[in-house]
Amino acid sequence: MQRKYLAEVQAQKSGGTPADGKFGIDLNTEGGFFNTQQLAVVDDLTEAVHSRDQEISSIAQSIEELGAIFKELAVLVIDQGTILDRIDYNMEAVVEHTKTGIQQLEKAEKHQKNARPMKCIFSLLTLIGVLLIILAIKHRRSR
Repeated sequence: MQRKYLAEVQAQKSGGTPADGKFGIDLNTEGGFFNTQQLAVVDDLTEAVHSRDQEISSIAQSIEELGAIFKELAVLVIDQGTILDRIDYNMEAVVEHTKTGIQQLEKAEKHQKNARPMKCIFSLLTLIGVLLIILAIKHRRSR
């Protein structure tokens, strides 16, 4: 009976008449089933239902917005992942280039170390050659 009444109240609020023949209840008659106190409680419950319906609608809208935010966040995470992959690739390339550079520096150091004694040997041979020439010139003069 309460369901019937709530449906009738809804119909009345939307513009229908309470005794339109759908439910067979005429609330305006003295022999009605509900007293004024019960009608007030029903009105309060109806308002509570509408309030909850609005709250549920706002929660649903908030959930939709949250879903959109998560989708945007997923796109950002994918973009950041791509950037991190590039950074990781570049870091690996830097490490490889650094290893190659270190190897080249070690080779250059070995060559430089090997060149010092060769310079000394070449300088000494040049000095010996000059001294031999000087000695040969002196030996020719003294004869």
